[in-house]
Amino acid sequence: MKIVGFPIDISRSQDGRIVRGLRTRQALIQSTLDLIQAGDVEPTSAAIATIAGVSSRALFQHFASLADLYAAAFDLAVSRAFDRNGPVDAAAPLSSRIELLVSDRAQLFEEWLPVWHFAERVRSVAPAVGLVVAQLRRLLRERLAVWFAAELRNVHPGARDLVLDSLDVAFGLDSWMNMREQLRLSPVHASRTWRFTAEAIVQQALTVPNQPAAVA
Repeated sequence: MKIVGFPIDISRSQDGRIVRGLRTRQALIQSTLDLIQAGDVEPTSAAIATIAGVSSRALFQHFASLADLYAAAFDLAVSRAFDRNGPVDAAAPLSSRIELLVSDRAQLFEEWLPVWHFAERVRSVAPAVGLVVAQLRRLLRERLAVWFAAELRNVHPGARDLVLDSLDVAFGLDSWMNMREQLRLSPVHASRTWRFTAEAIVQQALTVPNQPAAVA
């Protein structure tokens, strides 16, 4: 996955200096993402500048620190990868939504692995990346609530958060990472494992109406 595209359209700008500056900034961000996708979990300023075709001095003219560039690259990666989700067909059968959820997230998370490794590596030196990671986790959880809204409405209010937490654990990035890297499952095997989990556990939890939350 090569993440491209930027939120600012510079094609109609009449100021040459602004256009050159924005193009250089975009080149630095894209070069950072290219290095990350190639497996570099902590790209150096020299490597980024070389790929972008600029000097290290130019890099720090556009970004006060390498951490700021990391944050900009991660922001773009998140916007391009996770904003592409289409609307959920709430009227579709639960089994169909589970199938689509598994296939969509398997493809997305597999593409996302290099960026996730980068985020885990640099979040201590780039706190802004850590903040976006937290926002991303919330976004993924909220999308599950939309995906299974019809079934969650039938769950006892006291158990809704517990069920949603379980869905989040089962179908979050960490789950995919564990299957791919700790269990060393192939993408196909990991997808099948997810599908089995959904059909054996998630579907049962979401089709039993008005169950109260368990008391610890």
